[in-house]
Amino acid sequence: MKERSVPTSFAVVITNYNYGRFVLEAVASALAQTRPPEQVIVIDDGSTDDSAMRLRQAYASDPRVELIFSANRGQLAGFANGAARAGADVVCFLDADDVWEPDYLARLGRLYDARPDVDFVFSDLRQFGQSEGSEAFGPEEEDLGYTAVMTYLTTAWYGASTSALSMRLYWARRCTDFPEPFLHMWRLCADACVLLSASVYGARKYYLPTNNVRYRVHGANGWYGNRTAASDYRESLAKRATVNYCARLVGIDANCAVTLALEYATKPAPSIGETVRYRDVMEQLARDPASLHPLQNLPAPRHEPRLPGEAPLARHPEQAAAPPAPVARPELPH
Repeated sequence: MKERSVPTSFAVVITNYNYGRFVLEAVASALAQTRPPEQVIVIDDGSTDDSAMRLRQAYASDPRVELIFSANRGQLAGFANGAARAGADVVCFLDADDVWEPDYLARLGRLYDARPDVDFVFSDLRQFGQSEGSEAFGPEEEDLGYTAVMTYLTTAWYGASTSALSMRLYWARRCTDFPEPFLHMWRLCADACVLLSASVYGARKYYLPTNNVRYRVHGANGWYGNRTAASDYRESLAKRATVNYCARLVGIDANCAVTLALEYATKPAPSIGETVRYRDVMEQLARDPASLHPLQNLPAPRHEPRLPGEAPLARHPEQAAAPPAPVARPELPH
């Protein structure tokens, strides 16, 4: 495949709501890239803290930074606002409380330059602050090919948190273009909306671990550490609603399950984890096509509707009885 003759340009979209104590550090990390972005767009989503004052003092006269102060509409609306203002080849999202190491865009740029067929690249993240964990799709980089059918059937998570997401401009605009009910639904955790819609709409995805994205855990994160039974329910419903909405627009339904083998074949060197994912779903389809309800990847319920002494409920139809012998599907490497 022919490499781009002109280097890929980047627009950074930073969405901020009441993170005045962090946002300047996020902007500084975008400006400090060894491969500088063409644009840094900061969308302040109606903050009520000192964010506006801090941003104006630091960057009002800086031609490298575009400051947008809007009414509070939530994260997905902020993403859409930023993507609409972007003019570079690739849009990278950065949360206002996170930071990048200086070589992050350089690492992304080498891949986007070499692979014009890749639409969507996501990376790993390292936590800092009150936690020092990590978030990684896998141990090694992987060309994931296309993921539309698997995402429709299982809402599989082909992506990462906001600050490790990047995509070509067309996809950034398309995957943030939703009607008002979805903007309300994704006031928080809009990264899930973007990565799910990108898969269903047909973006080619690539996982590139860079060790360059730092996710700050500070006790007031909009999502991290604030999980409840109600939030599990709302987020799971929002994910399925988003996948269904996008699937209807492009004509995907459960009948497309028959193309899983073809979708798997778009992955040049699938990992063991990806092979197992496709093999398991295809074996389930071969055993009982009617069992492929799009209910997988739900969080474990915090409690179930059963009386004292009753056995736990089977969560999926195939759990109610022992399955027949498996059918040969994508094989694991020996």
